[in-house]
Amino acid sequence: MPAPKKPQRNIVSSLFTSNPSIENLSIKDKPEKANAAPSNAPMANASTFEGLGLNHLLINHLRSKMGIENPTAIQIASLPYLLKPYDKKDTLRDIFIQSQTGSGKTLAFLLPIIQDLLPLSSHSYIDRSVGTLAIIIAPTRELAKQISDVLELLLKLRLRESEEVSEDSSQPRLTRWLVSGLLTGGATRTHEKARLRKGLPILVATPGRLLDHLQNSTAFNVGKCRWLVLDEADRLMELGFEETIRDILKGLEGRKKLAMKAAEEGQGMEVGGWEWRQRRTVLCSATIREDVQKLAGTVLQQPVIIKGHVDNMMSDPADKIADQGQDQKFTPPSQLSQKYVVTPLKLRLVTLVALLRSLLNERTSEKKNRGTQIIVFLSCTDSVDFHWNLLGRAGMEANDDETEEESPINEGVVTRSPLLPGASLYRLHGSLALADRLASLQGFSQTNGKNKKAGADKGDEPKSAILLCTSVASRGLDLPHVRAVIQYDLPTEGGATEYVHRVGRTARAGKGGEAWSFVSPSETEWVPWVQERMSSQAEDEKANVNFVAVDNSSVLRKGFGGKGKEYEDRATEAQLAFERWVTQSTENAELARNGFKSHLRAYATHPSDEKHIFHVKNLHSGHLAKAFALRDAPSNMAQKNSRREPKARSKKSAKATGGANVNFDSSDDEHGVSTTEQRMKAVVRSQGRLTKSGGVMMSAGANEFQIASSDVLNSLQR
Repeated sequence: MPAPKKPQRNIVSSLFTSNPSIENLSIKDKPEKANAAPSNAPMANASTFEGLGLNHLLINHLRSKMGIENPTAIQIASLPYLLKPYDKKDTLRDIFIQSQTGSGKTLAFLLPIIQDLLPLSSHSYIDRSVGTLAIIIAPTRELAKQISDVLELLLKLRLRESEEVSEDSSQPRLTRWLVSGLLTGGATRTHEKARLRKGLPILVATPGRLLDHLQNSTAFNVGKCRWLVLDEADRLMELGFEETIRDILKGLEGRKKLAMKAAEEGQGMEVGGWEWRQRRTVLCSATIREDVQKLAGTVLQQPVIIKGHVDNMMSDPADKIADQGQDQKFTPPSQLSQKYVVTPLKLRLVTLVALLRSLLNERTSEKKNRGTQIIVFLSCTDSVDFHWNLLGRAGMEANDDETEEESPINEGVVTRSPLLPGASLYRLHGSLALADRLASLQGFSQTNGKNKKAGADKGDEPKSAILLCTSVASRGLDLPHVRAVIQYDLPTEGGATEYVHRVGRTARAGKGGEAWSFVSPSETEWVPWVQERMSSQAEDEKANVNFVAVDNSSVLRKGFGGKGKEYEDRATEAQLAFERWVTQSTENAELARNGFKSHLRAYATHPSDEKHIFHVKNLHSGHLAKAFALRDAPSNMAQKNSRREPKARSKKSAKATGGANVNFDSSDDEHGVSTTEQRMKAVVRSQGRLTKSGGVMMSAGANEFQIASSDVLNSLQR
């Protein structure tokens, strides 16, 4: 009797065979550059900061210290309303600012706040003890930190026009009492309470930590708060902060009533001539979705709605918010060049490396050896961790064993790749510690090839930076030097809106930029689908919604070089180097397997209206495994995983998973889809049956696949 065949292991297949055919998509080897005039650039002739009524001290500071000469369109539209002085005869109306990403919304609300509080510096009795007079709420720690950094830079403005001021000068003597503070999760509450006790006139905070101090810190003096700003309101809603915002508003109203009562009884301090009893609220959002409309109806009183185009501004009351609806279009900056590459699954990894190499080489040759910044979006944290470790540690030598030299670089924040010379690799996702996230953002943003240390060897210090991240970096972060955004994994939620938020990290404030999207042969319908959803607004016929197709082979040829088909050999060598690294240790292999499985899980979370484009059954799991440098066939990976699971499922466990009858026989799948994927499909089908039947949802293994828990889904049903 012949011995049974052993399962195939360590399959090394060719990258350039057995790939699906790609339809003719009018591909251009040299994509056309976007020649449209920038839609979010500073307005050179339309208006000036002087004409808008901005304080001359702020104008001088913007020009001398921040290099800002002219206001952007959204600043021109919003500053006249926000800089309007208080008049007892006229009630100040709240403001809803809706504008493209990178258009200058942050300065649009920070400048009026500082200008409003600056005159108080002339009163000798005013100091930090007056309490918090302005609060800015941001959805994430990273965005809050960036707003705080800009605010601190603005507060360093010179308080006198000149150093020498005569005694009889009419110029007011201003004291430096305006201090900013930052409240975010992950910091020490004791230290924050001590600063609040001293007084923080302007405060930037995340919703959870702000509510915590409102409820538990008696020394938090916000009774005279005059400004409340909610930045990235759409993101606040997506992260589930609606109830927290409501509680914050209740807390602020309660503190204000106590302060008013104390003032009436003569126990509180009056701020000379300054009306603190009326708070002004500013809500900023890139989109006006239904949930944002709901929030606006709660927090805004008679709002003025301001858009990014000066000639596209509404000043009617709040009922006009509802006119926008959910079908509102949202488009990228007009100067952004949008490209996509149809890439077979097996070639994804080497094509990413080739694209990064070509973008780095273009920048150094065009700008006389100056560096650049590139952001790469991936679908999940495990994929980010895998690619960051793979690119930073895989060597090109065939005998490169696990003897890695120790590097002085902090491996938790930054690494270097031999395939990407002159570039530092950073990572960012929600599972990193706060200190690592902030350090990664700071390191990435400060690497642009400008600030070279004197005498440093040109080959030692990287001039470029690459950030591997999840969608946590798609909102709010101001990274002005980003040259290109690569969507290695297309958005799994948010559709066209999330796409525009991601590409909005480049082409900011009138600068150029490139947006690249990786599209598999089964996903080509995504291009016309997303173009349709980014269609221009009726009054804007020049909106930038067109993509240019770029041939995958041209990207590989440009990135790896060589004559004829030599780029294929070089790409294969890079792929083999990655696969060797994965097989060097169980830790490396675990990173690759986790990245592969988490990618499948994330892919399955595309909403129902995108399932005709993104469906797990369309993925050849063997080819996808190649993109994670895995040599094991998917069936062998399934065998490894099955050893860790119970051999049989009891009736009790089957009931706990919603009674789903899951068949783990991989023979039904022509591509050998892994056990993990089959279990995931069964869980999703089980949840769907329970939902459609109108019954109460039971546990369906959701936690295993990082889907919302059944309790959360039940609450949404109710």
